[in-house]
Amino acid sequence: MKILLRKIYDNFVAKNKLISESLIRIYYYSGYPIFIFNILRKKPYIGSYLFSDQEKGRERLKVIGSVFKNIQKKQINILELGVYCGQSTLFISSLIKKGQISYYCVDLFKEFEISDNNNDFHYKKIYENLKNKKIYNLFFHNVNAIKKSQSNINFFIKKITTKTFFKHNKIKFDLIIIDASHQFNYVYEDIISSKKILNNNGYIIGDDYESEAKTLSFFELKKNKNTDLIYNKKTKKYFHPGVTLAVKYIFKNLKSKNGLFCVQKKNKKFIDFFDEKKCYINEVKNKLRKK
Repeated sequence: MKILLRKIYDNFVAKNKLISESLIRIYYYSGYPIFIFNILRKKPYIGSYLFSDQEKGRERLKVIGSVFKNIQKKQINILELGVYCGQSTLFISSLIKKGQISYYCVDLFKEFEISDNNNDFHYKKIYENLKNKKIYNLFFHNVNAIKKSQSNINFFIKKITTKTFFKHNKIKFDLIIIDASHQFNYVYEDIISSKKILNNNGYIIGDDYESEAKTLSFFELKKNKNTDLIYNKKTKKYFHPGVTLAVKYIFKNLKSKNGLFCVQKKNKKFIDFFDEKKCYINEVKNKLRKK
């Protein structure tokens, strides 16, 4: 049902600006009573208010879960780049039943520049709630709720840029989730830096990879590389060109599964985890990459 509603929204509602804006406003504020109720009860909240349920209808968390279950270690290090209100953090934590987990959450929790293409209620509200720290406060609230029920997870919240984190980090990770800035240069550097600190047999999962790199040319991607979200008439999908372009430069192509890519490190090489043949990836030489 969630997938069907998502398709209806993408194919009809999202294309009609007047209907879309009205429904989104109703949806956004309808979650406020439950938000207040959960805050007072000190229970985690993920819902329509603050657009904290970003993954609703996308089925991406199930895919992350299917990857995570392959990590069989007593001590697991997890790095999440871009946590927003903590929806993915809550979900992954719910899968952890035993062992000791060190969970690093990196997010600047700072407002971003809104492009002309994305100047709508949804983006304006996210901008506003990042600026007034409501999103950070909800994330912190959700993490504290997890701590009360799962003492085997140690959280390290880093309110810094991903660049600063990688510069000072000396830890290797078993799972890295990339969902920070979607502008090309940032995604590119996040992937490159993540590869360097991944344990053998570890996984890198990248969010917002709706269009596979092979379906678009460098020219098509470069002209929109710093636009957060655009509609592609060829694939009839909304996608993040900066993410797709970064994958194209680094890996040439990766298979997309529900808008995610995943690579696994195997003896200093990387494989496309969602490819049925599990082929080794021949990384693209990027000496000629233009910023």
